[in-house]
Amino acid sequence: MKINWGWGIAIFYGAFVLVFIIILIFSFGQDNSLVTEDYYATDLAYQDHKDKVANYTGLSEKVAESFQGETRSYHIQFPTNMSSITGEVHFYRPSSASLDYRVPIKTDTSNQFVIPVDHLQSGQWMVQLEWTAGGLPYFKETRLIIP
Repeated sequence: MKINWGWGIAIFYGAFVLVFIIILIFSFGQDNSLVTEDYYATDLAYQDHKDKVANYTGLSEKVAESFQGETRSYHIQFPTNMSSITGEVHFYRPSSASLDYRVPIKTDTSNQFVIPVDHLQSGQWMVQLEWTAGGLPYFKETRLIIP
């Protein structure tokens, strides 16, 4: 059976529309969440962020962080000379914003803060520490891989 040029064009356009509809349906299933919802305001405040990072890099005694696998907890040791520490720890999941987790900082008498992370999924996390001590703001970001 021979197909004439009219049917060939109709089959070609029909296949094109079918592929286009399949791609359109597939694209609705993709996660298109932004890193931050208020990206414009975050961009405007970038100099403040750079100042916080510069304040941290200027510290003589750095913050020590460690993940304890057996207790599934994250330990943060702030410098001993810091007082009245306030702020928050943000566990940021790059692959899904819905899994992000924030915790206000509550240090003990030795400036240590322990966070249970047994509810966090395995994989890569970015731990963002943002705190104020002695009137100066600080920021530190660390990559954490939970097995």
